[in-house]
Amino acid sequence: MTNTIPESLRTFDVDNIDVLSNVPYKDGPPHEAYQWLRDNAPLHRQSIDDPIMVGQSFVATRHEDVKNISGDLEHFGNFEGHNLRNDHNVDDVVHLLLVDRPKHTDMRLMASRQFTPKMVRRYTEHYHDLAGRLIDRAIAQHRDGDSATIDIVEWLSVEFPMQAIVELMGTPMDDHDRLLQWSNATISNLDPEYSPTPDARDQALQEMAAYAMELADDRSKNPMDDLATVLAEQVKSGDLTPHEYVGYVILLFVAGNETTRNNISWGIQALASNPDQWAKLSADPDRYLDSAVEEVTRWASPINYMSRTVHTATELHGELLEPGDKVALMYLSANRDERVFENPFQFNIDRSPNPQISFGFGAHFCLGAHLARLETRAMLAELVKRVKHLEPAGETEFVWSSFINGVKRLPTRLTVA
Repeated sequence: MTNTIPESLRTFDVDNIDVLSNVPYKDGPPHEAYQWLRDNAPLHRQSIDDPIMVGQSFVATRHEDVKNISGDLEHFGNFEGHNLRNDHNVDDVVHLLLVDRPKHTDMRLMASRQFTPKMVRRYTEHYHDLAGRLIDRAIAQHRDGDSATIDIVEWLSVEFPMQAIVELMGTPMDDHDRLLQWSNATISNLDPEYSPTPDARDQALQEMAAYAMELADDRSKNPMDDLATVLAEQVKSGDLTPHEYVGYVILLFVAGNETTRNNISWGIQALASNPDQWAKLSADPDRYLDSAVEEVTRWASPINYMSRTVHTATELHGELLEPGDKVALMYLSANRDERVFENPFQFNIDRSPNPQISFGFGAHFCLGAHLARLETRAMLAELVKRVKHLEPAGETEFVWSSFINGVKRLPTRLTVA
């Protein structure tokens, strides 16, 4: 089993550690730098040499600190931005990640009933069917004898959560491609593949906002049994402004796609790279699927960080945090913290305990966490039914983003059962 930091990520400059700007992530996460920070500077002030980001931020890398700051609503808030982009404006799109209580509590309740475990379980059979059909299609189009080599991202990871969120929102499946394009552009506008022009992100946000407004207008006239209607009714009642509706819809489309997409990608990459874990899962999926989903989610940490802004002065690790200071909560680092996880660089599908913090903690715990778990579980369950063995078939390519722990391409060879 993988139990060490990958060789390609072992070199870094201690005097110029950079875990916040985007370009260093084009070759994968800087795990060695995270580890050094956890051991030597658990609250590190970093200057950021990236034109689209703020000039500097504190970096919290230990599990305990990430969890404690997440739950400390007295000293830390989200209103001034949930990431470290330097273009945050209070007049921009407003969504759950950009508001504090009591507004956050009110907005969260508007959709939270759609994401409870009981509500999410309604989709179990459908998601298993959807995952199975996507796997069957990918294998059929790439089969060569008893194997098929596919890009997991293109054929499975992207398609599954995007189709799921489109169905949940109630938008036409024909809009799938442009929603995916918008999502890619908004997440990383430095990656030349996702944002070919400097204004691609702004254009994507504008087009998504116009799309959301059309959706609100349609659902106010033609209500349906979908999440878009649930939110449109809040606009009608005056509990949600049209501006807030737009932000809510954009967040659901982007977050509903990106998190599960990268969870599945990293999960399959880990299973392909650890054949003993794939064999264990295949031999007894009923026993291991739930714990495998938790380990996949720890391993993937699909959102690399969220930022907080200091509201009230406080002190941590001898550092004075003053109002206005930024703090990046590094979930990916927290999920490899040796103080919490035994052999954290070992992928172990029956890891117990597994207090992974990929979905955040406290008031801003991920609204769609139960849905993400269900989708990840369905994909793994259907893959096990159809595949005897899987292995890497080329180099993994990563998204140029410190915010999203993203995978762009994952060539994998599947031996068909």
